[in-house]
Amino acid sequence: MAKQKKKRRKPKPAARPDRKESFQDNILAGIISGLITAAILKLLGW
Repeated sequence: MAKQKKKRRKPKPAARPDRKESFQDNILAGIISGLITAAILKLLGW
């Protein structure tokens, strides 16, 4: 039997430092959308 080539392991992606920035962006976007929603509800008188 012929020898099979070993499958090379794929390198794991390194932890990205920009993950923290994206988390902060998500929080900011959530706050802004919440304020907009609150303003619309107030205008509608809900």
